[in-house]
Amino acid sequence: MKCPKCKGRMYTEKYYDFVREFDAWKCSTCGEVIDAVILANRARHKHTRVG
Repeated sequence: MKCPKCKGRMYTEKYYDFVREFDAWKCSTCGEVIDAVILANRARHKHTRVG
C-alpha cells in the first residue's frame, strides 16, 4: 500500500486503546497512520460543505 500523503511505503502496525487492540497502516516515510475510523471520518467530512 502506498501512502496517500507522500506515496511512501506503508506497513501494518498494532495499536492499543483502553478497550481494544486494532491494526492500522503506518507510513515508513512520513508517519501517517490510517485505520478504518480515520477513513470513515475522512469520507464523511469530504462530503461536508464549508461556508
